Amino acid sequence: MKRSVHKTRGGLIRVSLDADDRINDIMITGDFFIYPEESVEALEKALMGTSTDEGKLLEVVKDFYENIEAPGIGPEDIVRAIKKAL
Repeated sequence: MKRSVHKTRGGLIRVSLDADDRINDIMITGDFFIYPEESVEALEKALMGTSTDEGKLLEVVKDFYENIEAPGIGPEDIVRAIKKAL
């Protein structure tokens, strides 16, 4: 398991993941707010099997952001936290 911590305006994002060229398992935690709250689990599921290519990750996270609110945390922050763990 690889891990990272990324500080944003909206709080800390912690990522634990198992990946090769694709994400096999991922857990996103931290002290940030996201609405609805169960969205983090849905984002983790959306990222499963996704290529670790930054462009592909950003595409998945941006699509996901159309249905949530995460004050102070943008899609780029999530991707940055993932890339740090890799």
